[in-house]
Amino acid sequence: MKIFVRILIWIMISLSVQLAGLFYVNKYLLASDTTIKAKKVVKSDNKKPDVKINIPDTAKNINISFDGKFLAYYDGDILKIVNTVTGDEKKVEFEDGVKVSFYKWLSDRNRMLIAEKESSSDESSFKLAYYDVDKDLKEDIKNLELDDKKSEVVDIQASPLTNVIYVKVASSGKRSKIYWINIMKEMKDVETRSYQIGNIKLLPHEDKLVYEDLTHGRIYTTDKDEPLEINGVNRPSLVGVDDNDNIYIGETNEDKVTKIFYGSIKEGRNNLQTVDLGSAVDKDNILITEQGKIYINDNLRGLVKEFSSGREYKYEGSFLQMYNGGVVSLSDGKLIKTLFN
Repeated sequence: MKIFVRILIWIMISLSVQLAGLFYVNKYLLASDTTIKAKKVVKSDNKKPDVKINIPDTAKNINISFDGKFLAYYDGDILKIVNTVTGDEKKVEFEDGVKVSFYKWLSDRNRMLIAEKESSSDESSFKLAYYDVDKDLKEDIKNLELDDKKSEVVDIQASPLTNVIYVKVASSGKRSKIYWINIMKEMKDVETRSYQIGNIKLLPHEDKLVYEDLTHGRIYTTDKDEPLEINGVNRPSLVGVDDNDNIYIGETNEDKVTKIFYGSIKEGRNNLQTVDLGSAVDKDNILITEQGKIYINDNLRGLVKEFSSGREYKYEGSFLQMYNGGVVSLSDGKLIKTLFN
């Protein structure tokens, strides 16, 4: 009995010492001299309106950044970047004889990838570069030598998570070629199962590209030789991907989509979820967000509809693009933002 009492006493002493030590660490070693005051933040619906942005009729490839803060367009061999909040304008400089073949904003920052084309009497070459708007900095990434002078870069897919870039180049004969570039600026040709490639999408968390085979009406991934197959779908089209690496495939007839099948391709073809759109929709009017929401653009009525909830957002003029938080349109030469509630 005495031994038990002694053990109990030592346990209590040990616990007291530990608690005293923790109190000291919390009170003194980890204490801050800064006085923190809590203040309730009330979200206001009143937003400071953006300035009016005029866009010339000659502007090409009008493109908005992921957060809607910056607008880019190509006009007279000049790439212009406009701050849609302040109206401040910048011009991206290029060497003499260089034209922009393609450019695209990254999905999570105010930085764009630019494919520059320089042509001579014998050949054409491309140079991939990036431009950081916040730093006003432009740097080269990689040169691409091509045989066909009439080739153009038609798409760029990039993942900031895997640090890889895929560049799709189309030749004058409608043949497609894809290049892979990593963060170390290493480059290689991507082996594909098609010479005529349609839409391409890159999974955010994997170095895996999904692409359309236009010749045979199939969809492939770069890690497999066999096409993706969906029971009952003879002519699939690639609609989009989301941040969870889900792919969205449309059941297509004459460029019209009636159903969308989506899910992880790891799960197999029979585990894809199905969304019945209820009517035939032009595949170019189907918009997939990074969060996996499906939006339908109705050009005739001038509205965008979130399919699952049925919420509709009316916009002015001609639809241009959707960004995180809304859509942009062009009305009477002016940029219009329509915010999602």
